[in-house]
Amino acid sequence: MAWVGDRLVPRDQATVPLDDFATRYGAAMFETMLARHGRVFRLQAHLDRLARGLRGMGVEPPPFEAARAAIDATLAANGLRDASLRLVVSAGSGRAPNLEAAHAPLMTLTADALPAAAPSAPRLRVVSVRLDEHRPLSDAKTANFLAYLLARREARLAGADDALLLNHAGDVAEAAAANLFVLLDGVLVTPPIEAGPIAGITRAAVIEVARALDVPVAERRIALGDLVRADAVLLTNSIAGPTSVASVEGAPPASPVAVAWRAPASEPPVVARLREAYLALVERECAVAGAHGEA
Repeated sequence: MAWVGDRLVPRDQATVPLDDFATRYGAAMFETMLARHGRVFRLQAHLDRLARGLRGMGVEPPPFEAARAAIDATLAANGLRDASLRLVVSAGSGRAPNLEAAHAPLMTLTADALPAAAPSAPRLRVVSVRLDEHRPLSDAKTANFLAYLLARREARLAGADDALLLNHAGDVAEAAAANLFVLLDGVLVTPPIEAGPIAGITRAAVIEVARALDVPVAERRIALGDLVRADAVLLTNSIAGPTSVASVEGAPPASPVAVAWRAPASEPPVVARLREAYLALVERECAVAGAHGEA
């Protein structure tokens, strides 16, 4: 079952208007969220980011209670308590390429069971697709996902699992569907938001967990050459959480710098501590929320 507009419908029968701006122009915002014990981890943060993107398009976001009711109903209808949720809100419908002419923003929501096993360590490929750090609404998740799709296609054709994108300044930005952290000389380093990555909810939680463990954290520029001396490379997203990277290879076109990094045979102990603390945070917040009927 899927939520479309204001009701549940069978997912294989769900429809979206042909002139909806999500379909016609890619003008929509989305959130991918983790549900545990029937509650979304950091739901307020997800909806706040969604609201920023929608208001940037001149669209009033759905009320918190309406979004939570749709989430609760969709989870229940699919018999899921632990799930991956994808919430999309379009700018509305219309035939002219003018945001102010769009009407009736549409909210859709789908729920899928979580993978049975933890993801294996991905192999990253540095790709030619660049992330525009100056793009509009760079702190939101837009349905216009073409750059990431092209980046991932290039990486997979080269035998990798995911793409590592640089920004136009040549600095490391993020993977195609995840934020990136690098362990350098005992410091957990991640590109600053000004470098172009999406301000991930999991990214923020991992920074929070690292500081609670007294692990030094720095949000600063990461040059491609920094990766060759990394003790660990991590990806973070809402569904997989922190995931160790197996390798990083490749170079941007015409670049004198090429990377050929392999994860050490033994994972640094701090990485396991971060992962365990993050999972404990999710469990604690969602279990408490579930017990009290709160998001």
